[in-house]
Amino acid sequence: MWESLAREQLRQRESSEEWRLGYGTADASIASENMSRAATATGATGAPFCCECAASQGRCSADSCPCFAARRMCDEHCESARYRGDCLNQAICKCSCEVDPAKPAKNACAKSERCDCLRIKEGCSKLCACKQICKNKLQEPVKKLVKVVKPSQGCQCAKSKKQCVKKECPCRSVYEFCSSNCKCCGDCTNGPSKFHVPKHVQSCFLEHKHESSGLIVTLIGEDYIYRGDFYHESKSEPHVEEQLVAAIYDLISKYKVDLYEIVIFVSKSPCFHQDCDPKCEVVDECKSNKACAKLLGLLLSKVRKELTKVDVKMTVKFLYPHLNRGDLYTKQGILCMLQAGIKVEPLLMKDWSAIMDWTPHVDHKGEYLQLWNNHNLDKARAVAQSQSFINECRRALGLSMKFWVAEIHEIVKNTILHYSEIRVKCGELNDALKQLDLTATPHKIRSTPSKRRSFIDMHELRDKLLMRSSDHSKKNGSNMSVASEDAHAQAMVASFCGRSFDDGETNEIAQRIRRATANINVEIETLLEFLTHKGAIA
Repeated sequence: MWESLAREQLRQRESSEEWRLGYGTADASIASENMSRAATATGATGAPFCCECAASQGRCSADSCPCFAARRMCDEHCESARYRGDCLNQAICKCSCEVDPAKPAKNACAKSERCDCLRIKEGCSKLCACKQICKNKLQEPVKKLVKVVKPSQGCQCAKSKKQCVKKECPCRSVYEFCSSNCKCCGDCTNGPSKFHVPKHVQSCFLEHKHESSGLIVTLIGEDYIYRGDFYHESKSEPHVEEQLVAAIYDLISKYKVDLYEIVIFVSKSPCFHQDCDPKCEVVDECKSNKACAKLLGLLLSKVRKELTKVDVKMTVKFLYPHLNRGDLYTKQGILCMLQAGIKVEPLLMKDWSAIMDWTPHVDHKGEYLQLWNNHNLDKARAVAQSQSFINECRRALGLSMKFWVAEIHEIVKNTILHYSEIRVKCGELNDALKQLDLTATPHKIRSTPSKRRSFIDMHELRDKLLMRSSDHSKKNGSNMSVASEDAHAQAMVASFCGRSFDDGETNEIAQRIRRATANINVEIETLLEFLTHKGAIA
């Protein structure tokens, strides 16, 4: 059922020019594959475009664009001139609010929970179902608020145990950490090194409890980083994603910020009509319109447009899948985010441990493996299931599947540890053989005729030489110690924590391990056969 629905949705989206050109997709492979198709279609007809703006990060966002200068939207096919979704003078969304002929037009698009355009503070365009015959009609010329530079003098909050803890702190109000310019000198609850997640937010990342959910966002820019947390407990409260959208819109609409990435850690996957009240039977006719997955996609487009930067990225990492109405709605939400250009991943232990560090657990300070295992967070109910859903959605969109938690990770870990141990043992043998070469002179052989170097004698000699070799290495420090080799192996294993492999990478890793293992086995078998033959002769 899911596969057929996804294929049907993909077929419908492919009928639009935006989708054929790879607009809003999360993987460049679709855009490159569709580029040749679009080039063939447009090259044959030579269709004119509304403008010929050069490809740039802020394309069609300044008066150099004739459409923007005339205060009109670019043609909806403008992206096809550059084969990518790089036109910033487009309608971000198309609302589905239909005008009732029996009611005044001003009543249409009046409720933000129903109208997506109003929800993200965008005027309705001619592409909307309302055809701009509504209260939220896009006014021309567009009037924009004048953005200001954030104040740099810092806050004047009084020094106390809980200074800068309230939203009244000027630094918090402009989404900044306190710094050395502040009266508190940054040594406060809003200091960058003292970011703290409330206990009730942290608990959402340990257990999935009914309505409650927690979200932590990291905003990354040029010489700028800020973190914030949001919490949702009851149906009467806005979802954490809705709170986030309001906060980020407040930031980008008031202040000049150089933002290039938004990383979101959320305890459960953003909803897609699972929490609508009343529950909707047909999504397009939904009156509640609780679809935070779609809202995050709209937020990304809004941020890009406000900052005139088409390369702003957004990543959503969630721990638990939101399964209120079964897995179909969950997958639709993931699909919606991927189509909007959002990178979607399961929340793995590496990032989860950082969340735990922001509110240290009394019984597991700095060591969270046991806590992770106690809550079975990498089993079927959390990360593994989230990964499965994400991969189903990626496959439905023609993207390669990615694996964050899979058998290949365990194989890679064992390969590194086992082969590092083998390398240490081989190093010991080589050192012993070097010592053997030094001692086995013709003079010594003649002076000890009773030593005929049987296999037993060889073992004894190897042990003695190994002890001498280890003493020698301690003196000159020329050989890498076993401890450092083990530390290096552990560091390699840690580097793979949270690393995803797609099908191609998984196959390449497996082939290389097979080849290395086969080569080692061949050499060992050859050597053992030789030694067996020598033993038989003796």
